[in-house]
Amino acid sequence: MTPTQVLVKAITLLYRESQLDDKIENSSDLVRTVVQSLKLDERQPELVIYNSTVHKLKDIVMEMVNNPPESEYDKDTLLQDIRLATVEDEKLHRIIKENLEKELDQSSLKKTITVLRRTLSNYYKEVQIEDILSKAVYNWRHRQDGVRKSNNFINELVTTLESIELSSSSKDPAVVAELDIGDEKTMTEMFEEVKNVEQGEGILGSGWQALNTMTQGGFRRGEFVTIGALQHNYKTGFSLSIFKQIALYNKPKMVNPERKPLLVRISFEDEIPNNLKFLYMALKYEELQKYVDTNDVTPGEMASYIKERLSVNGFHIKMLRIDPTSWTYKDMFNYVIELESQGYEVQLLMVDYLGLLPTTGCISTGPTGTDLRDLFRRVRNFCSSKKITFITPHQLSTDAKGLIRNGIPPERFLKEIAGKGYYERSKQLDQEIDLELYIHIVKHNRKSYLAVQRGKHRVPTILDDDQMFFMLPFPRRMPIPDDVNGEDTSLRKLPQSDTVIGESSEELFNF
Repeated sequence: MTPTQVLVKAITLLYRESQLDDKIENSSDLVRTVVQSLKLDERQPELVIYNSTVHKLKDIVMEMVNNPPESEYDKDTLLQDIRLATVEDEKLHRIIKENLEKELDQSSLKKTITVLRRTLSNYYKEVQIEDILSKAVYNWRHRQDGVRKSNNFINELVTTLESIELSSSSKDPAVVAELDIGDEKTMTEMFEEVKNVEQGEGILGSGWQALNTMTQGGFRRGEFVTIGALQHNYKTGFSLSIFKQIALYNKPKMVNPERKPLLVRISFEDEIPNNLKFLYMALKYEELQKYVDTNDVTPGEMASYIKERLSVNGFHIKMLRIDPTSWTYKDMFNYVIELESQGYEVQLLMVDYLGLLPTTGCISTGPTGTDLRDLFRRVRNFCSSKKITFITPHQLSTDAKGLIRNGIPPERFLKEIAGKGYYERSKQLDQEIDLELYIHIVKHNRKSYLAVQRGKHRVPTILDDDQMFFMLPFPRRMPIPDDVNGEDTSLRKLPQSDTVIGESSEELFNF
């Protein structure tokens, strides 16, 4: 793109963002960074620069960038400024005028903004790539002795190229929300939000009574939740069950009533047909209370049944299978923003597993696992700002597995790992998490149970110890059924004798 094209897109982006009803995000930092990277000819006489169209457009953009995020622009005044800037280019003026005068509804605005943000971001990446490669070529040609003897040259170049995924924004990424105590309106809104949570609004309840007790009602909007377990311990089955339960047992409570409530599940491992089979068997088992044979059911019948059951309360459902090697956290964010532009309000984003996503663009300088921790932090901040409940399973470390090999009893094992950073690839990962759940399969007297232990939870109240742990019995070769509308099926104490820990069981549904 030429500098003029970049500036026109920047003006359009900032103007269109000012028309949004919910000004959650603002691209001023992105635009400022992009404009500062433009290579304009500053060697011309000052009078020529002053009169040039591109410099006048740049002045308009920088003035818009320096305005408060909540600023609204008078279209006529803005068009007048643009007319003065493009007095020598009638065609350019006409293009900008037609662009800004077009009336867009909120959904169309979101789509336009998403495209413009992506375009400017990609442009800036191209500028960065050109600079990085130019420097690398210069070093290769003029510092051959030092460069060619270094085995790290290629690795350093690749790392530098990956770093362009880092946000170029100068805005502090840690600031997700801000409160001015002197602003009574904002204070009132925040207290109303707290009151709504206390009354059960903004909480997504599960289908197990013991889990709702453990989480003090369910999963809060904007909460970041991990499900920690060793391999083959029902992480996918547990998370799929929760996904199903949130659709079945909750009425959508909307932040924006004009949007459509949406639950999203993204899998980086399992194929969608396998997940659909699990959901079908779980729903049918709870309905029929007997073994469900899917051999005589067509895929179409399964899909129709699942759609009817899970949409009963008004939620829209989307399930994706993504190749994580082709995605980054920014692609995931852009997908959510795209859904918003289509009129959805994402209430739940479940990812199986977030740890499989490449940490491209994340901070990697520091102790082992710094990049993973930064990935979790970025996802948490993004979802928290949009009131999206985020749930992801995560593998436990080999240190946790070592406890099993040393013969630690199930109850002690769960209590030992809870809240103590036994996560694969990062011992400090728990610092980025709002709610930790730990699960493990326990076999006793030829029966299998799913033990669940709560770890950290960022809520002000404290639970009794007996509410921090429970077990659910597995039916033979079926998913664990819900009990929220009947008798509590959970056990509060582990069996005291003849207990063996197992990572799998032939009785279990293979998930």
